[in-house]
Parts: sequence; structure tokens; C-alpha cells
Amino acid sequence: MIRAAGLAAAALAARGAFLAAGSKALGVPALDLALRYDGHVYLRIAHTLPALYVVPGQGPYLTGWFPLYPLLIRAAAAIVPDYRAAALAVSAIASASAVLLFRRLAGRFSRRPDLAAILFIFLPPMWLVTGSLAFVEPVFLCAALAAALAALDDRPWAAGAACAAAALAQKSGFLVPVIVLLIAGSRRRLDARWLPALALPALALAGLQGWLWRAFGDPLINLKVQREVFGGALFDAPLHAFVRGLLDPPLMGGPWRKAAIGACGLAYLGTAAAAFWRAKPEERPLRLWLGVALGFYFCLGGVWAFQSLPRFLLLAAPPAILLLEPLLPRAERRLLLLAPLLLLPYFAGLLELAQAEALLRRAWGADYLSAASQELR
Repeated sequence: MIRAAGLAAAALAARGAFLAAGSKALGVPALDLALRYDGHVYLRIAHTLPALYVVPGQGPYLTGWFPLYPLLIRAAAAIVPDYRAAALAVSAIASASAVLLFRRLAGRFSRRPDLAAILFIFLPPMWLVTGSLAFVEPVFLCAALAAALAALDDRPWAAGAACAAAALAQKSGFLVPVIVLLIAGSRRRLDARWLPALALPALALAGLQGWLWRAFGDPLINLKVQREVFGGALFDAPLHAFVRGLLDPPLMGGPWRKAAIGACGLAYLGTAAAAFWRAKPEERPLRLWLGVALGFYFCLGGVWAFQSLPRFLLLAAPPAILLLEPLLPRAERRLLLLAPLLLLPYFAGLLELAQAEALLRRAWGADYLSAASQELR
């Protein structure tokens, strides 16, 4: 059995190596990688505290991103005297913590929990990217994994608190209470204790929307901003955006990226189909979790529903990996022969990073990134 410290160290080392490789590949200082993707937005939100989202002379654009990650960045900045370093540190620590929580979850469903945890350090490739740069996903997955474990342990208040954290971390955080209810129900543990406990995420969201109402005069301003950012209707027919994305000309990254996104989506769908087909009773909580995540994200619409699918589907990664792990070879020698394949997520991640860098420079400009590097330290 691998000790928790060893798994955490391996997760941090994998992400530190990716950060160094990304810095070298792009010719960008490692700390400035905190500004890539949505990192610069989260750093700006962190700078608005304690008047959350309020920037004199600017509109409500920042409200489209949820506040838990910026709050953690601001807290870490009290120790690390650079907001960029604080953002990267929070992401890396949350990522390693998620690996440890996943190891506990794997112990409930797998005979090889250490192997499953090692896979989770690297797979899917977008998880390596989000755990290395300034992303909210590690924080979100920590909350989701903690909530699922609490549901399995019949601890409603712990589950409710974790669901509240998920709701304040990511716009799709409301899925986590749904997953928790289904897991608890599948284990016949739903009772009157769960109702007040799962009111916690609703209260957390009510507090956030109340603050937005007070600050901007509109309690739904963040949803309106998100719809504009998303580039169209938030929802569509199941799989419509996915199929359309495969058939239409690619918006970014060219044919390689389209093929990678298609392979990612098909891998999740294939895993779900196989799991529901074999219908093992002990896998029921995992099937429910996977079904909720896939059912929601494959019904998204708008421009980014296809382009951002690998990132969105990270919520489905824990159950998917645990449902796939039994298919791996039993012999340790064969597994060692497969070990070099763990380098593939690095190549895929670096290609993703390079393509995102090109898009970011077109959308915001190199001058903006240079100015943000100085302003958001």
C-alpha cells in the first residue's frame, strides 16, 4: 500500500513537472502561467475582495466565475507574497488533496486502489493541466469527492458542507448535491437528517446571489454573463453540441483537437455504456455519479459546449476511472510495460496549452497579458 504522503508527493511532482514543461514550451515564466485560461479572471476576482466582484469603472463581467477559488487565492496570498504563486499553489495542493480523497473512494470499489490513484494523478490529460495551472477544477473535485465519501459513510452534514463548497466553486456545482442524494439513496440511507444538511448548498447559493443583487441590482447577473460568455443557449438536445462539434469546422486547435475531444467524449460514453450493461450492484453509486455528470454536460449548448468538453467532464473522471480499472491487466509486469503511456497526458496537455495560448493572445492580446502579469502579482 502506498502511503498518503507518497501519493501526494507524486501528484505534486507530476504537476510541477508539467508546469516546468509548459513554461519551457511557451517561453513564459512559470508564474505567468497562472494567467492562462481563466486564471487571470480568478486573480482579478481575488483582488476585488472583500468587495467581491466590484471593480470601479468596470461592469459585471467577473460575476460569471464563482468565488471559492478566488477566496482561497486571497487566503494563500497572505502567506505567499504573489497572487500568481498563490493561485498555482492552491490549484496544486487541491489537486494532490483530490488524489488522496480519490484513493479513499477507490478503496470502497477497487481491489487495487493504489493503482487507481496513480492513474488519477495523470488521467484524463486535462486533469494534469488543471492541476498544474490556475484552475478551479481541483478545488471543485475536492469538494465533490469529499461529498461522495460523506454520502457513502452516511454523514449528511459533512456531505452538505462539501456540497456547499462545490456550489460556490463552480457553476455546475449544483450537480454535486444531486449525486450525493442518489448515492445515499442507492445505499438506502436517506432519512430526515439529509433535508437540513442539503439545504446548506442552497443557502450558500442564496447568499451569493443576494450579494450580486445588492452589488449589481440583479440576482441573476452571473447567469446572464455566463450565457454571453458561453456563446449561445446554455442547453441543447442531448449530444447535439457534441455531434455538431465533430461535424463542423474546428474553432481552435485544428483537426487534432477535434479528434482528441471526440475521443474523450466517446471514452466517457463507452465507459458508461459498459458499466450500465454489466450492471454490477456494487458499482451502482459510480454509475449514478457518472450518469448525472454525462447527462448534464452532454446537454450543454453554445460554442464552448464542445470545445471545453474535456474540462467539463472532469467531474465524471473519478467514477469513470474506477469503472475502467478492472479492465486493466492483472499481472504487475504487464502494468509496468504500460507505464510509459503515462507520458502521453504530458504531450496532450502541452498541445492543449499551446493552442489555448494562441487563443488567449488573439482574444486578449500580448499587451494585456504583460500588463496583467505586473498588475496581478
